[in-house]
Amino acid sequence: MALEVVVAGKTLILDIYLMMRLKRLPTVNEKPQVVHFNRDSAGMFDNNKQPAPTLVLSIRDLATEELVAKLNSMLNSADDKLFDMADKSSEVVFFNSMRQVRIKRKGLVNIFKRELEFQFNKELGITERHGEHIDNVEALDFDNLSIVQEEDLEEDLAVDAMVNKGRSSNKQALSYLCARLDSLCSNKVIGEENNPLDPRVVAEAFRVSSNSLELDMQSRLVVFKLFERCVIDELEDVYTELNEELAEKGVLPDLHKRKPRRAERQKEENDKYSENSSEGDRDRMRDEVREEVFNTLRDLLGQKKVAYPEGQEVVETDQVLSALTDLQQDQGYSPQDLNTPEQVKQILGSFLPATNGQINGGTIGNVNDDVIDIVTMLFDFILDERNLHNDIKALLARLQIPMLKVGMLDRAFFSDKNHPARQLLNELSHAAIGWTPSGDPSLDPLLNKVTHIVEKITNDFKDDVHLFEELLEDFENFKQTDLKRSSILERRMKEAEEGRARSENAKQRVNGEIARMCHGRMIAEPVKCILKEAWTNVLFLESLKANNDEGWQKALKVAEFLVWSVQPKKTEDSKNKLKKIMTSLIKNLRLGMEKISFNPYRSSQLLGELEECHRKILSLPLHTDKIVQASGNTGADSEVAESMEEVVVEQVTEETLEELALPTENKEPAEDPFAYLDTDISDDDDVFEEVDGLQAGSWVEIADKESERQRCKLAAFIASVNKYIFVNRTGMKIAELNRKRLAAGIKKKFIEILDDAALFDRALESVITNLRTMKDA
Repeated sequence: MALEVVVAGKTLILDIYLMMRLKRLPTVNEKPQVVHFNRDSAGMFDNNKQPAPTLVLSIRDLATEELVAKLNSMLNSADDKLFDMADKSSEVVFFNSMRQVRIKRKGLVNIFKRELEFQFNKELGITERHGEHIDNVEALDFDNLSIVQEEDLEEDLAVDAMVNKGRSSNKQALSYLCARLDSLCSNKVIGEENNPLDPRVVAEAFRVSSNSLELDMQSRLVVFKLFERCVIDELEDVYTELNEELAEKGVLPDLHKRKPRRAERQKEENDKYSENSSEGDRDRMRDEVREEVFNTLRDLLGQKKVAYPEGQEVVETDQVLSALTDLQQDQGYSPQDLNTPEQVKQILGSFLPATNGQINGGTIGNVNDDVIDIVTMLFDFILDERNLHNDIKALLARLQIPMLKVGMLDRAFFSDKNHPARQLLNELSHAAIGWTPSGDPSLDPLLNKVTHIVEKITNDFKDDVHLFEELLEDFENFKQTDLKRSSILERRMKEAEEGRARSENAKQRVNGEIARMCHGRMIAEPVKCILKEAWTNVLFLESLKANNDEGWQKALKVAEFLVWSVQPKKTEDSKNKLKKIMTSLIKNLRLGMEKISFNPYRSSQLLGELEECHRKILSLPLHTDKIVQASGNTGADSEVAESMEEVVVEQVTEETLEELALPTENKEPAEDPFAYLDTDISDDDDVFEEVDGLQAGSWVEIADKESERQRCKLAAFIASVNKYIFVNRTGMKIAELNRKRLAAGIKKKFIEILDDAALFDRALESVITNLRTMKDA
């Protein structure tokens, strides 16, 4: 059922906000108009939109409150600033601006607030507010419509300057805000292009609200400059407040080291170390922390060991380290010979004759004995790590003895996550998580690099741990170069997929609008040709542009009038409106065609035919629905129907809509390699939590129908087409799955999410857990 909103004289039942978006206010002498809002029409509700989380709405309200406050602050000082400008320049333009800002202040602020909320909801797909779709074309005004208005150019430049300034000054804060909003919105991927709090949104909200000020272009630019100084330049405060609010609510709280709120600053100052504390005190505290981790491991380990009296060791630590160096360089032993602490101690005993082959706390000291047990258990976990290929694990296993020596030399190895030896082990394993053999091993850069580092350590490491710092720096440089190569291919693939998705969405959007405005109507051949050959492409390009709702709405409005212009006219008002808009319609159609470089000769031909069609429609008598629908009538009715046939060549049918539609990619591949993942799975299954938890860069292992497994990482999630893109470590696309297939694969164990957390940290956690379990048993 349609809603009717009556606008009579100065009474505006339809809120001023909508009228400003139409860039038109009614005059006192205008006749009442009826605008129909059809609840069932296309565009009224977006099926992809979902109710927003409460926290998102509170952030929207907080942002709006902060920005409105800054706008009010600007308006409070506007009189003085504009007066100063007027006094210096003696130009009347500043006085005009002062007067308009003073008179229209309340309306300007209200529209600014409404526009901020509207754009926020729109970007995030929030259903809190119904769309505003005007179904009665005759109620629209065409006077100010233009695809390209010359006076808009200066305004666009001013807005662009504001936006660029706001973005460049708040890059980091905006990236944090995007990441946090993205984590809250399950139905949208939030990035730079659709950040609902981007400076572009703020500037455009002010542009729309400033339409209420009856100013010439020079005066508008003065007001824009004032807005830039008082609001855009102060956006840092707004973004800081929003990021702190989200961090306090637990949304990615560790994303950055945030500045403390005013209420917390004093407390934080009191909790900080005293500025007068000595460097020696801080060093002593760090040493105590390091020893605490190692002592915890020893205490857990001591539950199942015989404790020997301290200070009775037969050999010194230096002798043990020397023997371990001989063992690491001895080619006669393989990692398989060092699987248990007992095996390590037995082999080590052969390098220490003074111990008579008895390696324990009584011969090498309890601490060294415990280090052997702990490091051996750590490497036992590493060798069982299924996230790494066996070839990589075989190489890392050769580092067991060098790492054992590091543990004896430096207890920080067990507690300090930034210890170079520990970092190097983590970096090697992380880089190799997606590695699988391919072709000639001698041509594999990663395998060669890991092999080189392992051999460098086993050959050169004696007791100087600085070697690990050098190798860590060298490997990080290699990784950056390797990552750069793969990321270029990965980025191109991602951009191609996103571009394809945007293109498909734009085509579907255009086709939907064309179907909506043409359904059930008559269409003339010139209109059909213009839509098919030119205007669908104009709409397509406008839809592809980021943050271009105004351009899209203008192009859509031209199409609405184009279709309406050839419908039977039932009243004199309709005919008069057609006469009024004909010239503007032709002008805008020509401008749109020029924007897409449409053939000028064909453009003139089509527009000439359209003008002739309009002249015929205006020459016809007024029609009723009965006359238009008549067929086979006689007399006057028959003559009217025949004259209509000279203008309207066909009723729009499904075939007509198919002919007008832009082609879309609905084809399925000849052979779908992942069809085996199609299975029924409940929408509320817990596995979807795992799917939604996947982030770009997450590694998975996918098994095909023949159980052959390949490793790949999530390169991108294209939300608009519900598509997860996976690539191998070189950046080549491996798989393309929708959310349901991915969930089914995980549930049925065809797809396994790999744990890419730091290997040493996970190994240490596993050892502590196992020792505690043994203690409690």
